[in-house]
Amino acid sequence: MNNTDLKSLYSRRAQALQQAMWSQGVDMFLAATSVNMLYLSGFQEPPLERLMFLAVPRESEPFWFVPDLSMQSASENPAGWAIGYHWHDSAGPMGTLQAFAQAQNLPAGVFAIDDEMHASALLMLQEALPAALFRPGGELIASVRAVKDDLEHGLMLEAARLTDDALVSGFELCAPGHTEWAVALAIQRALHEMGSKLAFGIPMVGAGENSAKPHYNTGHRAFQEGDVVVIDFGGMYEGYCSDITRAVCIGQASEEARKVYRIVYKSHEAARKAAKPGVLGSDIDRAARAVIEAAGYGDYFVHRTGHGIGLAVHEPPYIAQTYSKPIEEGHCFTVEPGIYLPGKFGVRIENVYFMAAEGAVSLNAEPPSEIREIG
Repeated sequence: MNNTDLKSLYSRRAQALQQAMWSQGVDMFLAATSVNMLYLSGFQEPPLERLMFLAVPRESEPFWFVPDLSMQSASENPAGWAIGYHWHDSAGPMGTLQAFAQAQNLPAGVFAIDDEMHASALLMLQEALPAALFRPGGELIASVRAVKDDLEHGLMLEAARLTDDALVSGFELCAPGHTEWAVALAIQRALHEMGSKLAFGIPMVGAGENSAKPHYNTGHRAFQEGDVVVIDFGGMYEGYCSDITRAVCIGQASEEARKVYRIVYKSHEAARKAAKPGVLGSDIDRAARAVIEAAGYGDYFVHRTGHGIGLAVHEPPYIAQTYSKPIEEGHCFTVEPGIYLPGKFGVRIENVYFMAAEGAVSLNAEPPSEIREIG
């Protein structure tokens, strides 16, 4: 994509956000986190202690508020948004922030800010604009980011492909004598060698009784014959995330493990088939949950069925009992039902799906219908 096309893309994204701002009575959105900076401009910088944000007014072009040491990098943003205000470490940001407050003529305006903006930054804004109203902007920007454009779809497809390929490197070490940690490191190494990186933390690798802990912290347990192993991790490509979970067995699986795996697989497929444009997230969750409850394992499915994914690993929309909003064409989300039997083993199957006009299309390779036995 050439520079002109990129500028057009970011302009459309800013305009979509401005339309949402009109509908919610917001005068200005302040993007202060790296993911929203990236989404709106193609440039990002970690939100450290220095005050920095991309300001999106409701009726004019976005502009940057940056410390001097970030001026050159920010000015080269692919969207072409100009530096509106900058400040030097020797003076601090407050004087420039007060100039910003006066120039924008919004002494009592409504500002939507990133949910993850540092509290110290918000306090400075409140001091500079004491009569303004500040509200969380997470849902506002999420409503725009949730619908993926063609560029995002392509990047997420590539992120999923690289994640699938890295998983193969982990499977190669699923054998007696190797450890959870060794598999996690093999996956991480494979991602980096392919030009990807981890989207969140160290890969979760839980063997035997550890696989029954949905958010287990990978340890040094050695694999044993008959262990069910749950592997959950995500890769990132050009800022876009993937997420996958597979359950395998070291050697021959027990009849109970095979049974539980088949139930989780059927639950996964039920949610996938229920996912159509306009269907509520809660209804998709219900389709997955009904299969597991009918099999008598309802008490062992202890989390939501899925979550939206994109620049963040977890973002709206959600596939959950409490999410009564429709899944729309262009949304990306996971389907990841699971059954966890404390002290024994657990099974979870997770893929990322893109909502097309005809229904949910998997970005990951298809999960097997029977538990994979390795070795």
